[in-house]
Amino acid sequence: MKTIIKISTDYHSTLSHDEFLENIENIVNDGLDCFCEIKNNNLINVVEEKKNYFSAKEDYKNKTIVEAKGYSQGDWQTYTIYHNEKEGSNNLTLLVEELEKTFTHQNNYFVEKFEQAEIDGKKFNAEPHDYTSFCIRHIEFPEKEDILKEYIEIYGEDYDECIIEID
Repeated sequence: MKTIIKISTDYHSTLSHDEFLENIENIVNDGLDCFCEIKNNNLINVVEEKKNYFSAKEDYKNKTIVEAKGYSQGDWQTYTIYHNEKEGSNNLTLLVEELEKTFTHQNNYFVEKFEQAEIDGKKFNAEPHDYTSFCIRHIEFPEKEDILKEYIEIYGEDYDECIIEID
């Protein structure tokens, strides 16, 4: 009997977006004191939404502008971050990198694990007995090899065969 995992694109999950929001929240509350303005008012100011303190742009001497663009015309945002950090500081760099990926780098995957038996040359699949999901945010367009590598890093090599179905 073989253990099979089937990894497919998960279009209904918010896992990668939730991770994005959590990262923003951690950066602005645990490392970078800042104030943020946005140009595209059709969208929420995620930095100000996640901060747990009040500040104003007059409190800061430096500003950094971050452009975020997605795959469609409406997916854009210009963030102006007011801060007292030196350019290139770790927390500022982390925030800039996250904000640049506002509309990209959100790849969610769903995993089904099931057993497969071969009897007289015919393969029989049992119903899945384990389900999990994961996301990849550090690669914009992951290939099958990237997806499998990420799965193994998280869950280990707990299968005999892998099926990857992505678009």
